[in-house]
Order: sequence, then structure tokens, then C-alpha cells
Amino acid sequence: MNILIVTDYQIYPFKIGASVAQFGTIEYLSKLCNLSLLLSEQQPITEQELSELKELLPNVKIYTTEDSTKSSNRIHKNNNNNYFINLLYLFHNLERKSIDFTKKKLKNIIESKQLQKKLPEEDFADVYTNYNPFYIHSKQYIDAIKTIIIEDHIDIVQLEFIETLNLVTILPSNVKKLFIQHEPRFIRISSHIDAKQIQSNFTNYIYNFNKCIELSLLENFDGILSFNNSDCLALKEALDEKGKHIQFFTSPFPILDQDFRPIDKKTFRRPNKLTFIGPEQHFPNKDAVEWFIEEVAVEIYSKYGLKLYVIGQWSLETIEKYKNHPSGVTFLGFVEDVYEVCKDSISIAPVRIGGGLRTKIMLAMAQGIPVISTKFALEGIHAKHLESVMIAENKDSFCRAVEYILSDLERTILMCENAQILMRKYYSQSVVSDIRYECYKSLLKEVSLLK
Repeated sequence: MNILIVTDYQIYPFKIGASVAQFGTIEYLSKLCNLSLLLSEQQPITEQELSELKELLPNVKIYTTEDSTKSSNRIHKNNNNNYFINLLYLFHNLERKSIDFTKKKLKNIIESKQLQKKLPEEDFADVYTNYNPFYIHSKQYIDAIKTIIIEDHIDIVQLEFIETLNLVTILPSNVKKLFIQHEPRFIRISSHIDAKQIQSNFTNYIYNFNKCIELSLLENFDGILSFNNSDCLALKEALDEKGKHIQFFTSPFPILDQDFRPIDKKTFRRPNKLTFIGPEQHFPNKDAVEWFIEEVAVEIYSKYGLKLYVIGQWSLETIEKYKNHPSGVTFLGFVEDVYEVCKDSISIAPVRIGGGLRTKIMLAMAQGIPVISTKFALEGIHAKHLESVMIAENKDSFCRAVEYILSDLERTILMCENAQILMRKYYSQSVVSDIRYECYKSLLKEVSLLK
């Protein structure tokens, strides 16, 4: 079978969870079927990164739009055929990015001077009105998709992330259409409203507006794959009669084989810090970290001497805001080796907003690092309290969880071993990719029967 994967988030290098979520499946699936991959026109990669990605995925036909800093603008393909498509990077996208950048700079200057705490509804407005995920893609990008479908004899077009959702409207009827739902937008907005307790006419308007658009596009697919049962059931219920023709699948994304680390009882040390992985640009991360710092971090530092280290790109304003915080929180920015920073830590996931799966939790479990998480953040992960993770919802329960992990090292090691076994059983590349392959076969079953 021939699959075209169209994505809007950077796959390589592995800077965010979305990168791992895509790469881990593509790498293994390329051994089972023929894959064509069209990368985002919004987040083009460098020539060196493209070359490295081709080496990592030698069996995949890779296409990408170069940005204006490159020597030429064309579609690349990682085989020896002379190919066909010239793509110009969208001027209006460059213009939009320039405007967004200017707005953010101006906003940052104002915030750095005032350092005033925003009201929750103002944060909500910023998150959901400053970015439109349903933007118009370029003519060149649309033409590229249509040409690849013909030239590579595509059977299934797989769209990933909400930014690609409207591309379903240009896909021909002779191909099956599969959407990979990393995080339903209307579910994320709903969880944001609930977590911040900000229901109002305005927040309801934003929620209903986004839900209407999202569902109207989703009903055009032949299949929708969610990462957890909760998201899948919510989509089924929301689409109702309009989704009767759709096949719904539930399958997680995998942990890369190389991210599993051996747990050695002789070298396993008592955790001496807390770690959180994730960039500020993803609002659920921002909410989680700020809530933890303001509600929990001081208590844990004063009782157990553990500081929080935040890994990922965060704004200067946020870093300045917590510069002299009594919890001693430290923002590390991007780090080359996440495991080296996290290996003697407790990984925390105080996430209250969003959907899908949390890479930060799965990665820590695979690497033998103890995890404390909200129940909300564990959705879709088959983890049990005290057995493979610690679940905490507030300051007191987070403190109890830290004490539990620190007080008995043998018990903590056993919990980490259980977590790693769980990851290998349900979330390894081979297991997840085999499930995805079965989804493809199910989509094509009706077509083969007709033939």
C-alpha cells in the first residue's frame, strides 16, 4: 500500500513531543508499506537537517518546501528520479509570521515593563484569537499534494495536526482519507475553560466556533485516529450521525527504541530535583508550570530540598517573572541530552489542559525516571497509582507523592521497572506501528472488496 503523510509540525530534529510522535511511527511503518512524506511549509528544515532525516528514513520519499534562506525553492525527494514540483514558500505566510513576530515583540516589551498578572480570560483570548489553525495553504502546496498522489499512486492520504485539517477538501475521492488527531482543539478549549473556571459568553463563543469548524471538516474523512479512548469517544459523540461512515481508531504514538534506558539498581540514585519537559508556546505547558510554581514548588523545596528544572524554550518574560522565586525554579532552555538532565530527578506533569498523549510522561517512564502526574495528564496511558506512577492533584498530594518516592528507594525502583515494562508492552515502535498498519488495512478493505 502507498501512503502519503502530510504534516504541519517539524518532525526533525526532535525538539518537541510532536516530533517523536510522528517519527517513531514513520520509521517503523516504512518497513511495512510505501511512505511518501510532505513536510510543513510553515516550518521548513535546513539542508543539513533534511539530509540527516533522509539518512534516518531511507525508505521514505521525503518532500519539503525550502524557505527564503535557501539557495533555491524546490521540492526535494530522497531518491534518484528527476521530479516535478517547484514550491515557493508562501509570501502571505512570511507576512503573517512577520506580523505575529512584531505583535509578540511589542507585547513582550509591554509585559516586561509592567509584569502585571493577566486575568485568566485575557490569557484565554490571547491563546485562541491570536492564532488561526485553519489558515489557507499555498497554491504550490496544494498542487504538490495532488501531484504526489498521482505520481506515487497513493492509496491513503494521512493528514496530521489540525493545521492540515482543511486539506481534506482538496483530496480526490479515489483515495482514503485518514486524520491523525493529536489533540482535538474543541476538547482542549473545553478543558481550558474548566481548569481556569472562566465560562462566559465569550469563552463559549470561542469554543463553539472552533468546534463547528473542526467537526465540519472531520466529517469528510474515512477514518479518524485518536491517541486515547476519551478523545475517540468524544469525537464519535460530537460527530453523531455525520460520522456514521467514519472508521474510528484508537492508537497511541510510540516511544523510540533508543529512548528505553536500562534500570540499574546499583547506580539508581535518590532523586535530587524535579524536572518538567515542554516549551511555553504550548499553552498546557505554560499553565502546568505556572500552577506548579505558584501552588506547589515552594512547599516541596522547603520540605525536601528539590528544585524544579524546566526544559524547553520559555520566554524571557516568564524567566524574569520567576527569577528570584523562593522555590529556586530554573529554566534550562533547550538541552542536547534530556536524559542526562533528568536521570536523577522526579519527572512532574501537573497538566490540566489539552488532549492526546503526553510525551513527557511516556519518555520518563521508558527511561526509568519516577513520574508524578495529574490523573488528567495520564489519559490514554495504562498507568496505575503507586504501581507505575504517582498521581497527584494538589499541593498536599504532590508533597505526599514526593515523600513516597524519596522514602523507599527499592520501592521506587520497582515502580520505575513496572513503568518501563508498561511502555515496552503498549508503546514500543513495533507494537504501535503494527496497530497503525492494521488501521490502514481496515481502511482499504472496502476498496479491495469492490475490486
